[in-house]
Parts: sequence; C-alpha cells; structure tokens
Amino acid sequence: MIVRFFSLSVILIGLAAGCGGGIEKAPVAGAVPVTGTVTLDGKPVGGCRIIYFPTLSSQGDGASGTTDSAGKYELTSLLGNETAIGAPPGSYKVVISRMLRPDGTALPPDSQEPPMMSGARESIPIKYSDFNATQLSATVASSGGTFDFEIKSK
Repeated sequence: MIVRFFSLSVILIGLAAGCGGGIEKAPVAGAVPVTGTVTLDGKPVGGCRIIYFPTLSSQGDGASGTTDSAGKYELTSLLGNETAIGAPPGSYKVVISRMLRPDGTALPPDSQEPPMMSGARESIPIKYSDFNATQLSATVASSGGTFDFEIKSK
C-alpha cells in the first residue's frame, strides 16, 4: 500500500511539475480561403505584398499573398510545417507593400536581394505599408472571405 502511494505520488508530482516546458500555444484552426483585390487610386496594383498580421485574439502566425497584374491576391499561411491556402479565421491587421527599383520595375516579393542593395523604395503610402501606421484590417470568418483594399496615394 505504501509503495503504491509513493509511486502514485511520484507520478503526480512529475505531472504537476509540467513536462511540457511552459505555456503551450493553442492549436491553430485550419486555413480558410481568403482572396481580394488591391487598387491604388482606382487602378489595380500588381507586385504588392499583402500581409495579414494576427491580432491578440487570433491564432496562427498570419498569412500573406502577392497581387498579380490585375491586383488580385490569394493568401497562404504556414500551419505547423505545411503551407496552406488561405488564413485561419480571426482578426488581422493588414499591411500592403510594393518595392520599386529606380527604373520603376517591381522588386519581386520573394526576391533574396535586400531592397537597399537594389535601390528599391516603397511605393505604397506609409499609412498602408507600415505596420505601426496602417489602419487596414480584416476579420476572416470561418467560411473565409474576399477582402478588397482601395487605397489612395494622397
């Protein structure tokens, strides 16, 4: 009886001490389809990087996409070790960025060349392209959604 009590106590103490190594993040819900269009002064903008940053109430690490020549984008996100089409449902702060080289061509969003080395400059107004300044947001429902952003140069 004493041996059983001692063994059970050791197991319970081990479990109470926490074998997980700290606070665990809640599992991320599956991604849902998220698409949209970006226009600047009413014209579609290609080569923009759209980044959805999760707010405190949202799960996951966010999502991103790149606009095509018609200004259309589709988000992808990293869920665990896999890339998923879409974004987990939740609230997001949105940043839109497009780096242009001195000759006016867009620096590809997946370019390995640092913008400073290429002479590229941000072409989207800071109120949309800076994380601290943007007021763009999106709330992704469990069914996904379409989020169009009509931004202005002035």
